[in-house]
Amino acid sequence: MVGRQTLVDVVLVVVAVGFGLFILIPTIDMHSRTALILDVGLGTAACGSLAVRRRFPTTVAAFAVAASAVSASAAGASLVALFTAAIRVRTPAITALTAAELIATFCFPLMYPEPAGFSYRTQILMGSLMNLGVVGWGLMVRAQRNYLRAVLDRAHDLEAGQELLAATVRDQERRRIAREMHDALAHRLSLLSVHAGALQFRSDLPADQIRSMAAIIRQTSHDALGDLQDVIGILRDGPTSDGSLLEPRVGLDDLSALIDESRRSGTEVNVDQNIDNATGTPRNAAAAATAYRIVQEGLTNARKHAPRSPVRIVVRSHEAGELAVTVSTFLDPRPAPVSVIPGTGTGLSGLNERVSLLGGTFSSGKVAHQFVVTARLPWGS
Repeated sequence: MVGRQTLVDVVLVVVAVGFGLFILIPTIDMHSRTALILDVGLGTAACGSLAVRRRFPTTVAAFAVAASAVSASAAGASLVALFTAAIRVRTPAITALTAAELIATFCFPLMYPEPAGFSYRTQILMGSLMNLGVVGWGLMVRAQRNYLRAVLDRAHDLEAGQELLAATVRDQERRRIAREMHDALAHRLSLLSVHAGALQFRSDLPADQIRSMAAIIRQTSHDALGDLQDVIGILRDGPTSDGSLLEPRVGLDDLSALIDESRRSGTEVNVDQNIDNATGTPRNAAAAATAYRIVQEGLTNARKHAPRSPVRIVVRSHEAGELAVTVSTFLDPRPAPVSVIPGTGTGLSGLNERVSLLGGTFSSGKVAHQFVVTARLPWGS
């Protein structure tokens, strides 16, 4: 099967030969035998050079234009070569080639005056308009190709940008689910470890207390399984509008239950909470959920790394439109025993990311004999 490019080459060569013959025939009687052979030879060479016009557009156009100044049969080849050059070469080169073609248009009628009754002026006018029309057509094709190339490049960039955005969104969703999974499950599993450890090592506990601790273990296990099912459901089916892990499900109203839960596990918790709920903004729900997670992570870490140490929690809203949360764990100056509850080490970094996404500030570290976690969150004024 003949390729499109080959077919175009054949058609253009046929057009060049046909136009050259159209110009040559009225001037045959004006040629000597030698001049006719030279004219046809130059025209044949010019038409043959069109086969490489794409690789050497400037060279082929310059040769064909020069030949057309003295050869009638090269006139068609010069137009085709000039058209290709207008598409492919830079502006200064096509300007010079166009000027040379116009000079050739002025020269040729001097050698063969008034062929077929056309005056010198008519030949110049027709030749100039034809040459300028071919150059204009080539420039228009060039502009269309550049525009199409720009559109394709833009479409490619947009497609690549959309793929990158989709990958970024997927990564953010995975991170948010992982944070929520860590915050919820780490807290519940640490409670399970504390109560199960007490049952394992305290054989002298009263029956009522054993039943109470077993009930706590059962309820905590049930809650952990529920959280795990939520995570698996989102990973399998995607987030939904009802109770998704990607929406705030806890807040400051849930702090009392969280603290009571920790106290039942044996942690001494002191609370200083002063929240003005009279005003708020749409971001309050996210800030409240983040504050809850900060307190939850602080209590979880206290059970893991300082199980006998008291914890102080301060949650206050300020007139500056901030919600300040501080969780301080009082550390025993003596070397602490190695925690039997494993940790991932990602809890505090996840909280830092949560707070940053809300536009707040977060810090954590040892201060004297305390490990202090502090955050300031946008709250409303």
